[in-house]
Amino acid sequence: MELVARFCWCAMLQMLNWSIYLGMALAALLALRPMTRRFLEPRQRVALWGVVWLSFCLPQWINLLDWVPLPFTLRSFLTPRTYCDSGFDHFPMYLPEITGEGTYHLALPGGFSIPIQVSWQGMVLLVLLGAAYFVVIFSLARWSDRGVRKLASQGRALETEDYERLGLTMAEGQSIKLCPDLPTSFVLRRKGGHDILLQRELTGEQMKLVLIHEREHVKQRHPWLQGIASAVWILNFWNPLVWLAYRAFRLDMELACDQGVLEQLDLEGRRSYARTLVELASDRPVWGGVTSFGECDAALRVRQAANWQPDYRSSGPGASRSGDRKTVLGWAAAAALAAFLLAGGPYRALDADVLDVMERYQIWSMMAEEADWDEDTIFYAAEDGSSYISVRFQDLNGTWCHALFRRWFWGDTIDFHFTPDGRSPDQDQRLDYWVLLPGGKTEPLS
Repeated sequence: MELVARFCWCAMLQMLNWSIYLGMALAALLALRPMTRRFLEPRQRVALWGVVWLSFCLPQWINLLDWVPLPFTLRSFLTPRTYCDSGFDHFPMYLPEITGEGTYHLALPGGFSIPIQVSWQGMVLLVLLGAAYFVVIFSLARWSDRGVRKLASQGRALETEDYERLGLTMAEGQSIKLCPDLPTSFVLRRKGGHDILLQRELTGEQMKLVLIHEREHVKQRHPWLQGIASAVWILNFWNPLVWLAYRAFRLDMELACDQGVLEQLDLEGRRSYARTLVELASDRPVWGGVTSFGECDAALRVRQAANWQPDYRSSGPGASRSGDRKTVLGWAAAAALAAFLLAGGPYRALDADVLDVMERYQIWSMMAEEADWDEDTIFYAAEDGSSYISVRFQDLNGTWCHALFRRWFWGDTIDFHFTPDGRSPDQDQRLDYWVLLPGGKTEPLS
């Protein structure tokens, strides 16, 4: 039971820690939204959202992003520690990794910590609460998905004469259905393709424009991105920042599709499209991982449609270069912002954690068997990557000694190495040492 509780706690801990950072990254992205809406195209904003959503689903990708050499990132600023023995050494660790009863520390940005007392009974209770949370949210997600599938099953598939009447062609992998009493038209992913569900009450002109819009969702791979975002939203149902970001993401998807549709229409068609947005605007969202037509900020979308101007990149060499340059700069800015939000996580240990581990696993006793010191001896500590802690001190003979240790999670054992190598902390240029004191660490060594 103890091993099962430890495994469940470790998995839940990793998700909660990344959820906390995800909320802060999304808060930064929302704060920058006035700038991104001005300088980035909707497609570029959708891609930026997609990268952030995907980071939550692929933690291994976060470790790879640590190799991006950036001098300053949001992760480097907000990460209090990364000392973790369960395989994700670069993850921001706000909640402690708990391996047994004892005192642990909640970590805050800036190196501050709050001690908490943990018992096995408390760990089991937290795991049970977490399991109950997952059961509830997945049940709600399943219920929502079944409701959407039920709507799809009630539709009538378009026939050949319907396509001819609308002036459209059939597309491979797309099933188009007319359904009664839909709050809005939307795209639904299925195995091997997509179902496009249209409101049966639409006029012929509206149906054509809405169908072009929904096909644009498929063309821009929005159902796939929507599925990832929905999974993150479900897992972080408790986080209001995820709700706000999820809504902004869905709006950007609709704006990106509107832009794609407007590029295909003439002046009169664009006017008809703007009228359709007004007529079909809906305040009743459709959940279940779908992309929809009329439920997101119709006023903004109508303004975009009314003010939209065609991109005259082909009208002349100068215009072409200007348009291309703006697009390239936009994608470069989106990539730089994604790197700022997600890349560059440091190795960072919390001084309180180091002291606790040294006490709990008898590191002081192990070092005492190898060397002598007194009350005036100064100990220096540094993170040495991959959950290793490096400690240097000068024994009573004046020899500099080096202890390197790592706590292994699954076995509650210590990988410990001790060598009198004669190197002082300022001679170890790889690491940044600090003075290890019971009350906290001093200024790092220069």
